[in-house]
Amino acid sequence: MIPTPVFHLPDDLPPEAALALFDLLSALTDALWQHYETELVELIMDDLNAYPAAQQAFDFNDDLPF
Repeated sequence: MIPTPVFHLPDDLPPEAALALFDLLSALTDALWQHYETELVELIMDDLNAYPAAQQAFDFNDDLPF
């Protein structure tokens, strides 16, 4: 999985600038998703299925007494 970058926001960032940045990044996210939706879904699925098969296989027919 790709690590999430750590961002440090300045303490003196005005709320108006924070909102403008939020709107810009939100629009960029939407544009990227619209353009690359299929490829992004495939990459996300590859990331989620990156674990070894032994960690994904569960035997639910083990007849354990409860």
